[in-house]
Amino acid sequence: MIHYIIKYFVTIPRNNLTKTISILLLLAASSSSLAQETLFQAIEHAKIYKQSERHFTPFELVTGTSKSQIDTTIVSGKLTRTSYIIPVEFEPSNIVNNYKHQLTELGAEILFECQHGSCNNVKEIQKTIKPLNHIPKSNPALISAKVQLKNKLIYVSAMSVNWQKEASLQLDIIEMIDEPLNLISVNKSYLSSAIEHKTFKDNTHKDESNSSDHPMLARLPGAYIQDYQQYDFGQTKVFSDVIKGQHKVISLEGRITDINYQLPRTYSEYEVNANYHAALTELGFIKTYGCTSTHCGKSRHIKKRIDSLAHIGSDESQFYTLYTLSRPEGNVYAMTYIIGFESGLWTEVKLIEETALINDRVSIDLDALSDKLAQTGHVALDGLLFKFDSDEMLPEAKAVIDVVAQYLTAHPQQQFYVIGHTDDQGKQSYNQVLSDKRAQAVVKQLTQNHGIAKKQLTAKGVGEYSPIGNNTNDVGKKQNRRVELVLRSDSK
Repeated sequence: MIHYIIKYFVTIPRNNLTKTISILLLLAASSSSLAQETLFQAIEHAKIYKQSERHFTPFELVTGTSKSQIDTTIVSGKLTRTSYIIPVEFEPSNIVNNYKHQLTELGAEILFECQHGSCNNVKEIQKTIKPLNHIPKSNPALISAKVQLKNKLIYVSAMSVNWQKEASLQLDIIEMIDEPLNLISVNKSYLSSAIEHKTFKDNTHKDESNSSDHPMLARLPGAYIQDYQQYDFGQTKVFSDVIKGQHKVISLEGRITDINYQLPRTYSEYEVNANYHAALTELGFIKTYGCTSTHCGKSRHIKKRIDSLAHIGSDESQFYTLYTLSRPEGNVYAMTYIIGFESGLWTEVKLIEETALINDRVSIDLDALSDKLAQTGHVALDGLLFKFDSDEMLPEAKAVIDVVAQYLTAHPQQQFYVIGHTDDQGKQSYNQVLSDKRAQAVVKQLTQNHGIAKKQLTAKGVGEYSPIGNNTNDVGKKQNRRVELVLRSDSK
């Protein structure tokens, strides 16, 4: 640019020398962000508000306006943008007229100009130009011009507006250049090399204590178990459709294994979903429902309605699928729910194996209950079962309650503690509350439905703190999930 200025300078008549130098300084400054301060030497107290430069980009140059539309021409090249803050005493029309004067002296072609009301819709113009300072909007003045120099073609867009505190000028200079297509180098040897799949370190040491993969389905490499629930017999919820944001929730019961894996973020949600689909299909499962993204509804609603272990992430990243495996000994249902965000990814795998309720646990009769209390002063109420993660009794528990009620009615002077117990799965504070609620539920059934005096029974939950079995295996966990009747020593 400087080379052109010097060459152009020697051909100028002496009487136009001062004016031409001013014009050339304008254009030289327009092509260099380092010289932008010289643009407004004639305007006192003008300050640069913001600058930006693009190596190569398309720019919408305004070429006409009406009340209904803005006409534009796309020009592409090196773009230098400068936004100035100017004292409010300078009118936008006067600022732009100075540019028009200088551009005309240089022989520029004025492509479009407008001032005040002739600019029609200033909001639409600003949406098109996207000035770096978008606060001022009053008294618009705009000029678009084309300047053909000896060695280059330049487009100029100058828009000035003001408000009660200041005026602003958005100056855009587009230097026409061929689009640079040599920015990227190519490694042709990559085309002949084998694809290297990413490897993942083993993270099983991060698994939640006493958790494990389901024997039917291994985890993805690099995954670890963040949340884990398993019940030999319980009830859980899944959904089989989403209609206008409402989930069609269904309850399933049987042996439940619910695992929430945290995965390396290098996996995509699509890749995880595709892998589980392939594995379950190979096992003979049939996909009965599936949804993705916002079609699955809001993740917070899924968490609330089916108590999903996986729930952190954006609604757009969701993949949910429900599968069924039909077999003579009972169906198996599999739910996979994948959700994540930029920095994290989770997949929940819930397997429900239909099994018949083992109802021979109701082994207590009146004689056995009496004998046990007489011998030890306490008895575990085998068969007193509750719904999964709830203090609501299953229908099978009624027979046990009836036997206990018979004994209490026959021994009205005896007083008992009703003690609730849990295994050690989940948080201790939660287990404490759940065991207490279950003990209270037993007392409520006996006092309200069987007329047992309230003074005979005191409910107390002790959570996981008094196990009688090994919490590391299913048999021991079942033994620990119990309610006991304990004879008070002060009432024997």
